Amino acid sequence: MLDGHMAMAEQVPGNEAVDGRTQRGARNREAIIDALIGCYTDGLLTPSVQEVADRAGVSARSVHNHFVDIEALRIEVAQRQWASVAPLASFLDVEQPIADRVQQIVDQRAAIFEQISPVRRAALLQLPESPAISARLVQADRAFRNQINRGFPEVHPEVLDAVDALLSWDTWNRLRQEQGLSVTRAKHLLVRTVRTLVTDQAQTRRPGS
Repeated sequence: MLDGHMAMAEQVPGNEAVDGRTQRGARNREAIIDALIGCYTDGLLTPSVQEVADRAGVSARSVHNHFVDIEALRIEVAQRQWASVAPLASFLDVEQPIADRVQQIVDQRAAIFEQISPVRRAALLQLPESPAISARLVQADRAFRNQINRGFPEVHPEVLDAVDALLSWDTWNRLRQEQGLSVTRAKHLLVRTVRTLVTDQAQTRRPGS
């Protein structure tokens, strides 16, 4: 009987209420992050706390309860996005023909850049006041360059500098936004250009290897 009473005591309504509040808090936090991403996607790159709160269906006070300031919320958004796209930037199989590797990396970059472009545009506006965002962008650019270096070991480093520029978000954004190319046309252009560069300049071995 004592064991039975103890089991009943553990299932007190207060514990359920605490669990419910915790779950609601977690849902609200996710809703706030989703709301900021939604603002960026819709072109609202510098939303106010109230605009984020309205979109999330919470109060401005709730936003401040979950995030000490807007910078903390921006960092959370950047971390979530990097976690979602990092698996897309897989290392290339250097045993594959160089033309196949070019196609693979262009496909990867297109998928990544299409997903991150709204947040990236907002991040660029925040660079002067956000060291954390600046550091996150540097980290991403280094990871992308490392993928290129490891994926094309037979190509001269100077040529890889050009490949890095061609496969950057800045180039992709120009092709899509300024030149108005479709995803298919932008990818086709990059594949042709990068293939020409790396095929013409490929070496049997990288210098010093």
